[in-house]
Amino acid sequence: MNSLYRRSSGQHSLSMSGFGPLVLSAVAFCLLFIACGKTEEKTMTRPLFSAVVRTDPETGQPVIVLERKGDSPLAARVAPQSGANLFSLQFEGRELLYVPQSLDKLPGFRYGTPVLYPAPNRVAGGRFSFEGRTFDFGLNDGDRFLHGLVHSVPWEYEPPVVDENGASVLVYLDFKPGGELHRLFGFDHRLSIRFTVDGLGVRFDYTVDNRDSLTLPYGFALHPYFVYLGSREQAYLTVPAAGHMEAVNLMPTGKVEPLEGGVYDLTGGKPLSELDLDDVYLGMKPEKPALIEYRDAGLKITLEASADFTHMVVYTQQPSFFCVENQTCSTDAHNLYALGLQEAAHLLTVPPGSQRTGWIMFEPALLAK
Repeated sequence: MNSLYRRSSGQHSLSMSGFGPLVLSAVAFCLLFIACGKTEEKTMTRPLFSAVVRTDPETGQPVIVLERKGDSPLAARVAPQSGANLFSLQFEGRELLYVPQSLDKLPGFRYGTPVLYPAPNRVAGGRFSFEGRTFDFGLNDGDRFLHGLVHSVPWEYEPPVVDENGASVLVYLDFKPGGELHRLFGFDHRLSIRFTVDGLGVRFDYTVDNRDSLTLPYGFALHPYFVYLGSREQAYLTVPAAGHMEAVNLMPTGKVEPLEGGVYDLTGGKPLSELDLDDVYLGMKPEKPALIEYRDAGLKITLEASADFTHMVVYTQQPSFFCVENQTCSTDAHNLYALGLQEAAHLLTVPPGSQRTGWIMFEPALLAK
């Protein structure tokens, strides 16, 4: 683990007695240091919550740390230059995500919580059409394109804010005419995410702001890599979906299969040790969130989401981590939509000059004894 994760975040007090001139000199030096723009980190603190922008010593990347202190401490770390990836989430000192050894390994979709947009998961042939236009993302996974356009590019960010309700930061990415992102997905628009640590957990509020003259079709998802706390046999996953999507070579056909009593039925919870999945579920509802329970570790994570997150991808084929992915759409949604399978695809659209928003919430908590 690199020095970014070892750095102490403690604060120390110093009595003014007998140290007046020394302290005043130090304060004057610090004010000059900040005024010259040389500070490595800036901290905004309120009771219970804090936010800091740090510089990773190995890569020089900014890292935004949002924290909740007190009885149930929670710390979220976001790397805006590496795809706005929330790459570390610690609850009561326990890391919940699969974290890279160094931030130079973070760009991509192998660690933390990659953002998948505008086409979550796989696109058949790397191509799709919408309203008479064809878009070609290329191939990066055999005969298909995987995980969207935004997980590795630098995002911009605003100064973090803190109040009595939480600590948050807004990050954003512009698809500007003339840029590479716009060349691939030719709509003038902005994707933004506000990360917030509050009294419940960490929340992701996303917005698609369409500044174009054409209707924009998209899907949005998060791809968290959760680690095991305790044994796989005692890690249980509940996905209260309405159905499972039939797939051929991991590509959904558009056919929906019933769950009750079948091998894909996670509505009542199953241990992850019994699952071998890379599958798409649909029919998720806000009032029935997915649930991860680490029963021998005494911890759970509830994955709540707004109503537009109708789909969920579950991946359980690695011993070190598993993925439970809230999605607004199916895998290969644009192509399913073009085939007339709108309900199965659940492709979202934004009219010209309009916005569309949604949210996901990770809520870690202790299991009741």
